[in-house]
Amino acid sequence: MPIRRADDKSYPLLAAASATGAAVAISGGEYHFMVDGTVGGSTISLQIQTPSGAWTDVQVFTGAVVKFTTLPGNQSGIALPAANVRCACTGGTPSGINASLVGLG
Repeated sequence: MPIRRADDKSYPLLAAASATGAAVAISGGEYHFMVDGTVGGSTISLQIQTPSGAWTDVQVFTGAVVKFTTLPGNQSGIALPAANVRCACTGGTPSGINASLVGLG
């Protein structure tokens, strides 16, 4: 089933950050995820909130998770439902992390 690429908004997830960001509500559709900054030995990932409230890494159709250990990083063609998402920084000492999710609608 093809996804309807209806969302043409840009969602800032992090701005000059050094830690995991807050939840951001998105409309759903196909997206491009962009992140830059100093990774500092951490892993930067795009996460989605499950109905139970838990956070899990977003996976693309191939089963690969959307995460980076070197920056800048970007990935297109991420199909997401309407949900809460965030950019997570795990481990290390990241700094100046900027991340956004841009709808391809």
